[in-house]
Amino acid sequence: MGESGNTGLGAPALASDEVLRSVAAGEATLAQGAHGDGVRALQEALGAIGGPMKADGSFGAKTHAAVVALQAAEGLPQTGIVDAATIAALDRRLAAGRPLPLDEALARAAGLGPDAVAALGRASSAVQASAAPSRHDQGYFKDGSGLPQVVPGAEPDPDSPPPAVDSVGDGPARAAAGALAPDRSARLDEVRRALGGDARALAALDRLLAAGRLHTGALLPNLATMAGVRRDPKLVLEGGIDPHLVLAQAIRHVDNPLRVKQGAGHGTCGAGTMEYVLLRVDPAELVRILDGITREAGEVTLRSGRALRMPRNAILRDASGRVDIDRLLQSALMNHATAMSWIFDYDNPADNDSFWAALGGDSRVPLGNFTSLFQDVMGGSYTSVSSLLRSGASVADEVAGAMGRGEKVPVLLKWDGGYHWVAAEKIERGADGKPASVILRNPAGSDSCKGAPPRAPLPEGCGRFRMKYADLAAHIDGATIRA
Repeated sequence: MGESGNTGLGAPALASDEVLRSVAAGEATLAQGAHGDGVRALQEALGAIGGPMKADGSFGAKTHAAVVALQAAEGLPQTGIVDAATIAALDRRLAAGRPLPLDEALARAAGLGPDAVAALGRASSAVQASAAPSRHDQGYFKDGSGLPQVVPGAEPDPDSPPPAVDSVGDGPARAAAGALAPDRSARLDEVRRALGGDARALAALDRLLAAGRLHTGALLPNLATMAGVRRDPKLVLEGGIDPHLVLAQAIRHVDNPLRVKQGAGHGTCGAGTMEYVLLRVDPAELVRILDGITREAGEVTLRSGRALRMPRNAILRDASGRVDIDRLLQSALMNHATAMSWIFDYDNPADNDSFWAALGGDSRVPLGNFTSLFQDVMGGSYTSVSSLLRSGASVADEVAGAMGRGEKVPVLLKWDGGYHWVAAEKIERGADGKPASVILRNPAGSDSCKGAPPRAPLPEGCGRFRMKYADLAAHIDGATIRA
């Protein structure tokens, strides 16, 4: 179980019962012949998704048949025994049909136990029926108009383009990876339970599983850790961010890194590029970092040993067009990149940090600061190459060589009179074997490909574009490559 007895169950009808919490945690099962309050809670939940059922607390033939029907519908072994997988499936079905009330989301985010969460829905009928104004209503106060308004909703969040559309074509090969090991299967169940009824996140998780990306490595363990630890209560109290949303967005980003967006009107191109490259190179580390900065402590130790902290003012949603995890992570990276973060935080609403970082021009994160940050995050040794010290052609050759070694290279380009960070992803060579063009990605998530430097959009969009190698050499200001 996670903190405060949290097993990842979202439905109060299940989470408030000790027996069902034990089943969800894999510590017990229920089968025909069982009796008690746990069976009664199970029967009430089955009735809620499949028609009237007498909740008498006795696990008889009708309850057994309802469990078998649920297992068949969910593609589970039809044993009639209620185990962790079955209770997770029941929880998802309940969640899909019942939106999470705000007061319940607040309580869960604040760490209340399942009994307290379930009690939220048991207000007396007298209180529910009362239409009289109360001191909790804004209209009750003379200065009610000055009270804080409801926080903005989440950004529209489609999968565009679909994960299968990728002109770079270096994604993991899909192969029959076989069944997960038992310990990994249990962790996958934890993640599924924490996602509740989020169909798009569950579909992304299924694609990661089908591609064999959860069978080995740290990605699945890191996702399970994130699923089992509650988020900072300030996320929902101040930003309206449902705790499951951080996990859901992380999974969908791992599945489709082209979802990453730099904030509109924000100079976070360097942070957005770093987020994108990390998703391409080491998504498990991105999950670990995101998990750390969204916990109550608000920080995580990077591979360099330095701490990455999330600025408090990054929590509130803004008009930047980013989903929540992009805003939170990019603000933390911007804060870390400034040489003066020990004096004041990066201010996400105002999009400024320190005088020293602003010296880098429109990129906001100068080349040297970016390389230091990239090294902290990625681990290992990285170096800056700059056209201030050598020709653009020489810097472009360094970038081409790094891409030839399989690296995704953060590149700082001269861009419409300023500077802009992008990710160089693939080198394309002509018949003579010499570099002819390069595929890059604009962290803005879209690119009209108008103005300087000359470039052409790729079919999938989402910021991907192709540039002639000669134009890269003419417009490159610098890059960060492995030393």
